[in-house]
Amino acid sequence: MRPVLPDREEIQERISRLQGALAGQGADGALLVQKVDLYYFSGTDQDAHLWVPVAGEPLLMVRKSLERAMRDARVERVVPLNSLRELPERLEEVSRETPRRIGLELDVIPAALYLQYGRVLPEAEFLDASPLVRSIRMIKSGYEISRMRAAARIADRLYENIPAFIRESGNETELAIRSEEFYRRHGHPGISRTRSFNMESIYGHIMAGPGGAEPSGTVGPTGGAGLGPWFSQGAGWTPIRPAQPIMVDYTACADGYLSDQARVFSVGALPGKMQRAYEVMTEVQDALAEAGRPGVQTEDLYERAFRIVKRAGLVEGFMGFPRPVPFVGHGLGLELDEWPVITRRTGFTLREGMTLALEPKIVFPGEGVVGVENTFVVGPRGMERLNAFPDGLVML
Repeated sequence: MRPVLPDREEIQERISRLQGALAGQGADGALLVQKVDLYYFSGTDQDAHLWVPVAGEPLLMVRKSLERAMRDARVERVVPLNSLRELPERLEEVSRETPRRIGLELDVIPAALYLQYGRVLPEAEFLDASPLVRSIRMIKSGYEISRMRAAARIADRLYENIPAFIRESGNETELAIRSEEFYRRHGHPGISRTRSFNMESIYGHIMAGPGGAEPSGTVGPTGGAGLGPWFSQGAGWTPIRPAQPIMVDYTACADGYLSDQARVFSVGALPGKMQRAYEVMTEVQDALAEAGRPGVQTEDLYERAFRIVKRAGLVEGFMGFPRPVPFVGHGLGLELDEWPVITRRTGFTLREGMTLALEPKIVFPGEGVVGVENTFVVGPRGMERLNAFPDGLVML
């Protein structure tokens, strides 16, 4: 399976956007080390530091593997970096003097690394470049959207196979094994990358019956029982039984880009209250997709969702139980937790080219979870859904 990778022009456009943002902050440049940011701005995820000056060509300084970085990178200047002590010298080679105002990814770098930077660059003032980076990454190019479309097509194919997988599975983990084998055969690396501290994700969550109502420390509305307290989310040993919801909430991946999708299946008919709740969750999704146009505030979308749920009398359990999360959709791309977020708090203004997963869900304590999730791209007249698999409940 040959990957479809960004070309040099794509990478240069990203760098130019970052340079413009750095100029607006009065920074001399940004020093990037997080793997996904490295890949986004250079074309490689090797152990490296990428210096993006406010003007001029970037410099990729590689600790390991220099050979792989030279082969994969889409930037011209690639040099070795054997120790952080070499950092001032490397920066001076391209900037003529040591930069004084340096942007760092302060949301993700460890405190120990931050202190090391202070020791090797004692005259520097460090700024937080993370909001600039995340703002740039949340507007997707045509290339990126094409990869997410490809991921959505793979997801659709998985969900077409889920009924057969359920018939062959006795519990959540057996269903997860079959689903994950399918995704691995279609190019999934086995993890869904995330940015938030202590947030971990492999493929997502498969939850059957009461397993879907297990309280969890995950940042999303559901978590699942998991295999134990060492990884207490996702598929566990909960058996698959008739008349209980089986939620498959998995991310597909194409060339690093994600599609997030969730559907509910069951062996036999679900209780009427769950069927009705599922219909309301699809109503919420459709209403947000229709209203989600450029210029709309994300907190207004959240309020629209909440009004529908309140009118239906389903506030309890909406987006989690006993502690619901304050959002109903999230950005995604190379990572699962990108901007924007459709939340009642910190708002974003929708722009064309943003990609989001809308995921209205409701938990029935002790019984299970129902809801729907699809990946969308913001277009001029609303959100375009990338996943084609039908939204309805699949009752076997």
